[in-house]
Amino acid sequence: MSEGFTKSGLSIPPIGLGTWDLQGPTCSRIVREALELGYRHIDGASMYENESEVGQGVIDSGVDREEIFITTKINTTSWTPSKGNGPSLQNKDIVKHFEQSLKDLQTDYVDLLLIHWPKFETNLADMLEILYKIKDAKKTKEVGVANFNSHLVNECINLGFNDIYCNQIEYHPFLSQAKLMEVMQDFDLIPVAYCPICRGDVARHDVLISLSNKYSKTPAQIALRWLYQQRAVSIPKTANSHRLKENFDIFDFEIEYKDMLKIYSLERNQRLVPNLEINESKYPFD
Repeated sequence: MSEGFTKSGLSIPPIGLGTWDLQGPTCSRIVREALELGYRHIDGASMYENESEVGQGVIDSGVDREEIFITTKINTTSWTPSKGNGPSLQNKDIVKHFEQSLKDLQTDYVDLLLIHWPKFETNLADMLEILYKIKDAKKTKEVGVANFNSHLVNECINLGFNDIYCNQIEYHPFLSQAKLMEVMQDFDLIPVAYCPICRGDVARHDVLISLSNKYSKTPAQIALRWLYQQRAVSIPKTANSHRLKENFDIFDFEIEYKDMLKIYSLERNQRLVPNLEINESKYPFD
């Protein structure tokens, strides 16, 4: 696999396995197979309710924990605002739920801990403070966010959290993230793309099919390489062993600039995961 993208001394592998909607033995199997193939990046979340299976897959692979980049996410959608001046029940519960994630994953730490959704009944500054305290306790190496648009990224910076590691976002050839990518580049946030092959839709588009023929690759590989050449990490999800291998095989070719532009032109504002937690009147989509 190609070298990862590095920030603050921590390198994140450019291709990871997304684990959303993988359950039971299938989840453990595909995590194990991914690591056996050479994947070193597993993306999970407490909201997915499969961290025990992810952890078991890691154990079953026999790969040393230190070689694997594991991401999990704090589920912010059920928290209520903190009240008063003392430690809030909310804050205690967030740490408690994170500790459960570690237990389920069978690890003492994760490499990356994200705020999963920006729900702003919860105070953003408080939430980030909690995550950074977890980092100070060496239970996560880095802290990041997910599903933040450019307005929210700017708010993080304005609050003083200017060393956030990444922003995990929906990004694929049919959804432009040009403005957000520019803002993240300005603030040195690593982009991590989920749904990078648009849940298989890339395989049905004539332009991507034509490019796949040109480069002797599949449309999915074309889309993943397109993201890689933007220095974006991709975390495609699959339960299929053949596609697992296919998704990992994108480092032996390069898409020409004119063809990169063709893929950019496919944008049609196709968003698979509505960001329901954002107050769009205050933080409109990019």
